Amino acid sequence: MSVRPHRPHRPREFRFDDREAMAAAMADDIADLLRAAIDDRGRASLAVSGGSTPEAMFRCLSEQRLAWERVVVTLVDERWVPPDAKDSNERLARAALLQGPAGAARFVGLKNAAATPEDGLAETERALRDVPRPFDVMVLGMGDDGHTASLFPGTTELAAALSPASSASCAPVRPEWLQPRMTLTLPAILDSRYILLLLAGRSKWDVYEQALAGTDATVMPIRAVFAQARAPLEVYWAP
Repeated sequence: MSVRPHRPHRPREFRFDDREAMAAAMADDIADLLRAAIDDRGRASLAVSGGSTPEAMFRCLSEQRLAWERVVVTLVDERWVPPDAKDSNERLARAALLQGPAGAARFVGLKNAAATPEDGLAETERALRDVPRPFDVMVLGMGDDGHTASLFPGTTELAAALSPASSASCAPVRPEWLQPRMTLTLPAILDSRYILLLLAGRSKWDVYEQALAGTDATVMPIRAVFAQARAPLEVYWAP
């Protein structure tokens, strides 16, 4: 079944003078959303992205006072590398976010002991069942090519991972030029109460504007997030 592309909606945008102010404000907002979820449902779930951009926000968020023992944290995507590897998203989350008060949260990673993401897919799917859904907060990033999570343009796995008919929560991805990875699928990403997109740098704002101007998610996969109306989307940007 084909889905007619819709022009992306312009999200609510928060622009800051510097990255430190953005990190602090975003951490405050995420903490408020987690507190509200705990008050309403007794627990909360948070999915976060890796890379260098969210690290300062993670450190601010880790100091927030809330019932972290009622929060489950997972990842949007992960390289299929050992959890202690330098480029592991799990390593970043544990070092920057799951410290101080936030150290009481429960973490569910996407990487397991299987040799490949394909071999580990079933186990990762089972692990994700322990994360409360919808995700209360989904924190995304965006690459210069318009990818988000590990939904990269030009990969053979992209169409299946973007399919709204998919019942899978995660999918192995093998970009030719990068390490094998595990990523949340688009249906899993959109199964969120709030989606927050974190961007830093003027070039990223230009890519963001380019993504908003078109409809083809196979060219810029972030467009699939912009085009949906299921989950509120907010953009945080600083130069």
